[in-house]
Amino acid sequence: MHDDPKKNGALTTGGWVQSMAAAKIVSAEELRRQASLFRPTPRQVAFRDYAEQQVTMGNLLLSRWFASTKDPSFLQNYRRPVSRREWDAWLMEPGFSDWFFDPIPQVAPLAEQEKQLADQLFLEGLMRGMQGEKEWAFKEYGRFRFGQQASHTSQPKTMASPEVQTFLEPDASGSAWAKNTKAEA
Repeated sequence: MHDDPKKNGALTTGGWVQSMAAAKIVSAEELRRQASLFRPTPRQVAFRDYAEQQVTMGNLLLSRWFASTKDPSFLQNYRRPVSRREWDAWLMEPGFSDWFFDPIPQVAPLAEQEKQLADQLFLEGLMRGMQGEKEWAFKEYGRFRFGQQASHTSQPKTMASPEVQTFLEPDASGSAWAKNTKAEA
């Protein structure tokens, strides 16, 4: 059926074809249908169970979960640790993410609505700070709006080349910028 993996994509562990070309033509309804049909592999089930244990112990970071799968207790049953590459392949499977994070929502990725709410709260707090004439708020607004880092007093204010600095320095008469030209001399 899928003779050329470059043309038709590659099969995931769940048997779904994934490729950029295929993703462009798959509708949202088809993705929901595929997600509802998701069936985890025994390895995925084991890793989710292990992740639940890790969350219960206070390890909320995915990188720590990967590292802890190198523990002999995990390796005893599953021969090799779970890698970032394997995890990324799992995430490409329709329905995996919803299934995986269902029992541990406290570590699930933020939904778009949650990000928008956080943005709104940030902006409201920033506006209150600016209305209260708080210096930190104006610096933060500059970073937010213009992408600038806060200016530190230890940094030089100009970043001109030595030639430009020499040109701008006062001459023997004490005047800066105005240099005598040959015509004026």
